[in-house]
Amino acid sequence: MAEIESIDDRILDALSDDVGKRILTMTDRRAMSAHSLEEHCEASLATIYRRIEELLDLGLLREQTCVQSDGNHYRQFESNLEHLAVTLDDGDLHVDVDRRDDAPDHFRTIWDAMQRGLD
Repeated sequence: MAEIESIDDRILDALSDDVGKRILTMTDRRAMSAHSLEEHCEASLATIYRRIEELLDLGLLREQTCVQSDGNHYRQFESNLEHLAVTLDDGDLHVDVDRRDDAPDHFRTIWDAMQRGLD
């Protein structure tokens, strides 16, 4: 029977991937679309979307939908990672993650989206 991969292992795998790391570092500076990330990550759009889905699933990335004045919409992604620590304790690796998705940050995300809609 296959062993179920722990969340700590999944986070470490995501961070050991160059494209995943690049997505997190780029989106820590500002929210970006998958197409913008493709230009900065030197990876195919399909690979970008796979890594985005992994990072979203792990809670390390968050998404927002942007609506343009012509009615078209697209998704932007931003890092949800505030702090990450890896510890080794008695032969076991543990990952402690502090995420940004607390209430004030959630309100900021909503407020920013409303402000962009007024421009």
